[in-house]
Amino acid sequence: MNTIIVVGLAATLITVGSLGANEKPVHPLSIPTVKDAHYGAHEKERMNFWQFESDQPVGVLLDIHGGGWMGGKKAESQNPHNRRKGYHLASISYPLANEGAQQPEMLNAALRAVQFLRYKAKEWNIDPKRIVVSGGSAGGCSSLLVALHDDVANPKSSDLVERFSSRVAGAMVAGAQTTMDPFVIKERIGEKTFGNPMPYKPFGAETIEELMANWDKYKDLVLECSPITHLSKDDPPLHLYYNVMREFPTTKSGNGIHSPIFGEIMLEACQEMGVECHLQYWQKDEGRPQPAIGRQEFLNRLLLKPFTN
Repeated sequence: MNTIIVVGLAATLITVGSLGANEKPVHPLSIPTVKDAHYGAHEKERMNFWQFESDQPVGVLLDIHGGGWMGGKKAESQNPHNRRKGYHLASISYPLANEGAQQPEMLNAALRAVQFLRYKAKEWNIDPKRIVVSGGSAGGCSSLLVALHDDVANPKSSDLVERFSSRVAGAMVAGAQTTMDPFVIKERIGEKTFGNPMPYKPFGAETIEELMANWDKYKDLVLECSPITHLSKDDPPLHLYYNVMREFPTTKSGNGIHSPIFGEIMLEACQEMGVECHLQYWQKDEGRPQPAIGRQEFLNRLLLKPFTN
């Protein structure tokens, strides 16, 4: 048995006695303030929330996990350092294709999670103007969908959560897919991308060949779940990061489904539309785009500095 002494929010973990072979000390700041809050009706629509202690409402960074919309799970703990950055943290689980779900359930869950945070704003001391979404791979795609999607608020809904806005202050993502259009992916990135089932399984197709051969059947749903479809001039700033080799055509599905070319596609569209977009590559080769600001600076601007948007 260990004794844990905690003094204040920023306390250092102190353990007294010896730890068992399988025991690890747990820092109090790593534990969610609120665990598994139901933000929707589906059993998987649950949220963890880590509160930053403040006299005034502060922003929140909402993490959406990856896994191709087929697997993965929400964050259950946080690095104590992350709890001291000046804003709240949240993570969600959501319906998955490997458990019987199908798009747009994943998209709708992400939108509702933002609405739920606004619904809880007073109780959880959230500044509703400072909600930023973040995630990697499919979580990044969902984050971009939320950031670019029209507001789904329904002020007259009997569901109180649905009355709140789904709009966010920005999105910071890694390895995110910016389009799910298989014809664009094949042309711009390469067909070996389809070795990963994300471009077809979450839409109810058994193979990419089935989806492409019956495009009229799947088109509306696939494009609805493509971030670039929703891009408009009034959208918030985006920061996209990619940490795999840029190659065309892709030589393997892992590179293809996380290709930096997805970022280029979004950057091109944002530049044409006039939306702020930063693209950062893992590679530092000459000619690669260099973002004006880094990832943490981007977050700090949206979550900490005076809000100007």
